[in-house]
Formats: sequence, C-alpha cells, structure tokens
Amino acid sequence: MNLERIKEITAYSYIGFDFFCAAIMVIMFYTIFNDADRTKKRIHLLNVTFAVFTYCFADMLWFLAFNGVMIPRTVFTRYATNIFSYSIMSFCSYAVSRFLLSIWESVRIDFHPKSWKLFIPYLLLLLLILTTPWTHIIYSFDPDGNIVQGPLYLVVMGLLFGYVLVLGLVSFVFYLRTQNDFAKEQYFLVTLYTIPVLIGGFVHFIHWELPTFVIGLSIATLIIYIFQMRDMISQDALTGIMNRRQGERFFVEQISRINEEPHSTIDCLYLFMMDLNKFKAINDTYGHTEGDRALIATADVLKKACSHIRRRCVMSRFGGDEFVIGVVFTPEEAHLLYEKIHNLIEEKNRELNAPYKISISIGFTYYKKEFKDFTSFLAHADKLMYEMKEKAHREAEKSH
Repeated sequence: MNLERIKEITAYSYIGFDFFCAAIMVIMFYTIFNDADRTKKRIHLLNVTFAVFTYCFADMLWFLAFNGVMIPRTVFTRYATNIFSYSIMSFCSYAVSRFLLSIWESVRIDFHPKSWKLFIPYLLLLLLILTTPWTHIIYSFDPDGNIVQGPLYLVVMGLLFGYVLVLGLVSFVFYLRTQNDFAKEQYFLVTLYTIPVLIGGFVHFIHWELPTFVIGLSIATLIIYIFQMRDMISQDALTGIMNRRQGERFFVEQISRINEEPHSTIDCLYLFMMDLNKFKAINDTYGHTEGDRALIATADVLKKACSHIRRRCVMSRFGGDEFVIGVVFTPEEAHLLYEKIHNLIEEKNRELNAPYKISISIGFTYYKKEFKDFTSFLAHADKLMYEMKEKAHREAEKSH
C-alpha cells in the first residue's frame, strides 16, 4: 500500500469521527431547540452544541488540508484552515465556559457573571489568530509545510483551555465542601464535563493525527445533555423539585421494602402532605404570575428545610398547590421538620415582602402495615392535612 493511499485512509477515518460527532450535535441541537425549556442552562447548552458542530466541520477541513487529501496542501490552505479551526476552537472554549458558569448560577443565587468580561480574552485571542499569517506569533510553516510553534503558542493554548481547567478544579473544590446534595451534583457535572475535554485536547496536542479533542467535547456534551434530560423527566418544570411520578416511585419502593421486612428496625417512613392556604385567592386577586411566585417560594422553603436530608427524602409537587415530602425519619425528627417548615415560611414571607402572606397546612403521618399500599397512606395524610386546614380557617375567623 503506497503512502498516498495510507494518507487517504487516515484522512477519511479522521473525518469519519468528525462527521459522527457532528451528527450527534445536530440531533441534540434540534431536540434542545424545540424544547419549551428556556432556562439559562438550556440556552447555553444549545450554544455549546452549535459550537461543537461547527468545530467538527472546521476540524474536517483542517485535517484534509494538513494531509493534502481533497484540499491542496499549500501555504494558503494551511493558514486558512488553521485560522478557521483555531477561531472556532476559541468560540467552543467560550461557549463551554459560559455554559459551565450557567450551571454555577443555578446553584449560587448570588452569582451573576458578566458575559462581556469573559468574552474579552477570547476577543484578544481571536485577534492573535487572525493576524498570525503576518506576525507568526502563534505558529508558522517551514519550507516543507510543517507547523512551527510561535512565541505565544503555549499562551494561546493556555487561554483556550485555561478557563475550562480552572472551572473544573474550582467546581471539584466546591463539590467537596458543599453539603447541599443538589449543589454537589451540579458541581460534579461541571467537573465531569471538563475531564474528557481536557484529556481529548491534551492527546490531540501531542498526536495531531487523532481526533481526540472533538471526541472529548462530544462525549462531555452528551453526558451533560443526558443528565439534563433526566432532570426534565423527573422534575417539576416550575418549582425545580421532583414531579408526582418520581414522588410516587419513592413511596412505592419504600413501602415494598417495609412490607418485605416484617421485623425491620428501620426508622418510620413519613409522608408530609402540604397545601397552600387560600392559593386561589392569590391567583384571583394578584394574577397567575404571583401564584407561580408563591409556588416557587414554597418549593424553595421545602428545599431549604430538607437540605440536610436530601439523600434520604423526596420532595415533589403533586399538582396545583399540593406538595409532598417523603422521608425515613424518627418521630422526633418528623416533628422538628414540621416546625422548621413553618418557621421558614415566616422567613420567606419577610423576604418576599409580597401583598399577601404564604401559609400552608401540613398533614403528616408514618406508614403502618394496615395501610397496605401508597394510595391509602396518601389518603390518610391528605385527611390530616385538611383537618389542619379547617383548624387554621377556624382560628383565622376567631381572630377577626
């Protein structure tokens, strides 16, 4: 087999990987673009899929020109494809960094990064890339057409991968330090994303004939996409806590476990059934936007109340203004959680400073074998909740 034939096979194999990764990005882009979800994380993930797809195309052109297959191997084509490839790589790096920061934003309420500040280094990087054919500051070509590193080549590589590396390392530190399970998962995702990207980039830097960078980018993006799709399936879109399906699944699994262990010494399985008082009046008087605000505020209270027990409980919205918490608890812990929720509701009312007061009625009970199944368990908790609601209503009338 002659050298030219080997070059062709190598080139077609290389662009085959690029094409496969590009196809995955197209599918993901189409799915995300047609989502109703328009949170910052989803929008920035959409940008990442577009950036990675564009880089796949640029990488194909670069390798074909580098090998002289289909594209003539001239100084012009080498510079043109390198400029295009490095420019799109910087766009990818910016899109990825901004996406990872949007994950931080979903965890840290006080964190609001300035996009233009993040963009400035990439603007300078783009200027260096575009002027390289004249300055040779990043790279140049020797008489045989081989690339020669310029004085700022390593600096440019540091800018391309530096943000991603720093975000991954800092996220790992936050992952180790935080006690909130939701935050830990988000920081873990940022760390997880950076690993295949950095490994792929490093291997490609050493072995340019391997398309490891585009593969690493695609794998990392696909992993994040899968996690976000899982969240969309299991979470309530408005409040960010679990939906009814996931809540019921938790109880069915726990009840099955209890029923199979007649002499179990495990703590009690508690069900907290909650309902907002006079929620219809909030909607009718102040509009559905305020009603949504009240629901989100209530969910935030439940997240805070359960932040220390996230690994052994489920919080879910069962529909409308009804919320359910399922947790394996001792009776003492259950009463403490009941009081904590009410105290946090008062704090949230002071924080919101809304023209109405959020209040909830809570009925909670533990699972007994005479319930037999989740439906009867839920019905009992629901009955207790409405008794508390009636009690609150009577007390409100007496006070007037």
